[in-house]
Amino acid sequence: MTLGLPDHLVGTSVGRALAQATHWFGLTCLVGALVSVAVLGISHPSAQIGVSLIGILSMAILLFLLSRHRTVLLSVVYLLVGSVVTYIVSVTLLGLPELFHSSDVFLVSMPKMALVMVGGVGTGALVGVLWGTAGFILAETVTVLAAIETGVPYHPDAFTVSTYAFLVGVMLVSGLGRRRHRPVQLAMHRALQEDQSRLLRHELDVRAVALSQDTTLNQLVALVHAHPGPLSPHLAAGIRETVDTLHGTSWLTDSDERLSGPDGWLDSAVYSAIERCRDRGLVVEVTGERAALGRLDAVADRELGLAVQQCLINVILHAGIVSAEVVIESTDHDLSVIVMDAGRGFTESETGADRLGLRQAVRRRIERLGGSVTIMTRPGAGTSVLLTVPAPPGDAVERPGTGAASGPSAGPPGDTASDAGIGWPL
Repeated sequence: MTLGLPDHLVGTSVGRALAQATHWFGLTCLVGALVSVAVLGISHPSAQIGVSLIGILSMAILLFLLSRHRTVLLSVVYLLVGSVVTYIVSVTLLGLPELFHSSDVFLVSMPKMALVMVGGVGTGALVGVLWGTAGFILAETVTVLAAIETGVPYHPDAFTVSTYAFLVGVMLVSGLGRRRHRPVQLAMHRALQEDQSRLLRHELDVRAVALSQDTTLNQLVALVHAHPGPLSPHLAAGIRETVDTLHGTSWLTDSDERLSGPDGWLDSAVYSAIERCRDRGLVVEVTGERAALGRLDAVADRELGLAVQQCLINVILHAGIVSAEVVIESTDHDLSVIVMDAGRGFTESETGADRLGLRQAVRRRIERLGGSVTIMTRPGAGTSVLLTVPAPPGDAVERPGTGAASGPSAGPPGDTASDAGIGWPL
């Protein structure tokens, strides 16, 4: 039952299960005693019968509270009150004339068995046995006193003794079983930790490949396309940013903080990606629900922005045109960005296995967020890439205006660096 649980939770889990089982058994005994005494009171009405009913009811209430809040104070109070109630019930029943000839009758045993069931309060085997033993001794002691007072012969009843023996046996078997299964628990925990470490290493490998695609390879392509002579300020700044990114460790973690202002569009990574591609001479038209980007958290915003940037860089390098369109749409549960161009297109199935742009910088990146990527293209018919990511419901709405057409042109493609990959058919 407890295999797979952390070792420090096994004792608590087993103790809670045993406590619930024993307490419900005790409550069943008390309900049976309450009904039986009430029926007996019809044929033998007396004030003592009424006192016994009140006592059994109070004992049941205490046991119910103990099942909800297993504390030492409640356990002690239950033992004391239960002992008094058991004595009153025993004196009342054994004192009925010519009805019971010994103390070992089942009706007298029911509150005694409920008193023994306090043993379920212990989380450990030894503690549970001690509580159960205390309840058993008190139950038998008050029964002896009741038998002496009423003059009825005392005989240990098999019901209470078997209940006590069963409780002690279950506690001991549970404690021994926990010790026997502890090596198995430890082995399962080690296997789980190793599996988590493997998944973490794989996640870091995926991030490292995507980071290389977004930075180093892109800067190499930008340098290849740059004009001979001194580096342009944009290209130099991009290279410095890439070096800082590779030197730092912020890419290893997912930050939950997002420095955003009142406009989700202007603060989004998608807007920054589009502006960087406009700096490289690409004319980008943006339409749709731009402000809906404010619904994304920092991680989703960053990853979606880099994926959009990859798509736009591929337009620059391989589509054969200088314009593209970005459409932003949203529903109650997700957000979609479509990057479209009317360029030469390509056949995705024919791209080489060594080309990582679409595979790592777009598809893997979006799938890590729980989203999906759909590519619609064929040679001579342009390319459309649909990026869909989960987004929590929000109040973001489209602001007036449909977006800009072209941005400032800083020179031919390749004069500035971006964080995306190296080609449309990658």
